[in-house]
Amino acid sequence: MKPAPLADLSVHFALLSLVAIGGANAVVPDMQRIAVVQEGWMSNHEFADFFALANAAPGPNVLIVSLIGYKIAGIAGALVATLAMCGPSSLLCFAVSGVWDRLQAAQ
Repeated sequence: MKPAPLADLSVHFALLSLVAIGGANAVVPDMQRIAVVQEGWMSNHEFADFFALANAAPGPNVLIVSLIGYKIAGIAGALVATLAMCGPSSLLCFAVSGVWDRLQAAQ
């Protein structure tokens, strides 16, 4: 039995979040592989359109994640994909900063 698209979205983008050193553009090839080749959620042409739109729009280029999520599962998909892409790395950074502060205070 195949998991729901929202579960797939959250797992894929949460894992990509942890290796996206330098931002979302660092993992665009993996996003394309997952969305087009592995999961078949969209065509190469649609992915290229989303990439162009995300780069043309003002703001952060992590917008491509929201567009992919929206294509797959509507607004819920956009929210899940965006939170999955931003959440794990943000939590990891927060945890490391807490450890850093405790180590600084111990000196």
